[in-house]
Amino acid sequence: MLEVVFSDSAAGSLSVAMGGGRHVGGAVSVSILRSDGRKPTKAKLKKAQREAEEQERRNWTQAIPLEGSRRDVLAFSLALSVGDIQEEGIGPKREAAVSQLMGTYPDMGKKAAERLLETSRSSLSVLRERVGRGEPLRIWASGNPDEACGLCWIMEQLRAFGFDNLEITIVTLPDFEERSGSIAVQYTGWGEVEPHQWGKLADHGRKLSSAVARVLADQWRELQAENAPLRAVLNGRLVSVPESLYDFVILRELAHESGEFMEAQVVGRVLGKYRLGIGDAWVALRIEQFVQDGLLEPVTQPAQGEPAYHRILRKSEV
Repeated sequence: MLEVVFSDSAAGSLSVAMGGGRHVGGAVSVSILRSDGRKPTKAKLKKAQREAEEQERRNWTQAIPLEGSRRDVLAFSLALSVGDIQEEGIGPKREAAVSQLMGTYPDMGKKAAERLLETSRSSLSVLRERVGRGEPLRIWASGNPDEACGLCWIMEQLRAFGFDNLEITIVTLPDFEERSGSIAVQYTGWGEVEPHQWGKLADHGRKLSSAVARVLADQWRELQAENAPLRAVLNGRLVSVPESLYDFVILRELAHESGEFMEAQVVGRVLGKYRLGIGDAWVALRIEQFVQDGLLEPVTQPAQGEPAYHRILRKSEV
């Protein structure tokens, strides 16, 4: 079965999950914040790390195995909620949108954009070849704007095969995932899901009817015709919106700042507090627009190789 995801991080996590539900090891990081601002002792750090590693082992022990091969994971990291979408397949307009977002990271941005596009084009080629041979596919979707767009876009790519001839399973990320110990976890997209959770969440999968597949593909054509600069999920529906849609929450966080402030802290608060399903690059691009509009002024520039939002800003005296 082919596995379709819409972000690089989701592809990586799912690939690890394809290890059969076994603990595969790896690095575990621990962060401890003390109210008095002092650094924790080495003994406390080691204890916390041991506890985190033990929890990771327990997670894999309790994991439901996910059948499949890592070679079956197809990633489409195309940021389809952003930019011009009036083209077929993955063309120069998609290159421009991905490059704009990745441009937030000066040293690695260009190479990262090229890699994401190359992976997506390769995945599309494999998808067409193997679906043409009658292989079933499973699509991991959610209310995240990029993943919601990705679902409609992939249906449009599959239209030529005839939806009645396809076997499609769709797994929708639940609003909340309940765990033992009275814990509920909320994700903004599949890229946040831990590898040991994929097998359990796969139980949410359902067969996608040809009628629903056709509606999703038609919705993509409608979005293409509107060709707004941005797409978002509002009240559960994917719609075309102006690029200023999220500005009100960014401005709300900027209102808390006085004097000089770190732009990165504002970006982090927007992402963590509102969980809109957008990435740091889009928030940084909108703040840069505020700078161009004269609302903000740069006080410093980011160090070489650092993201564009690693700088100090202040509000303009206008």
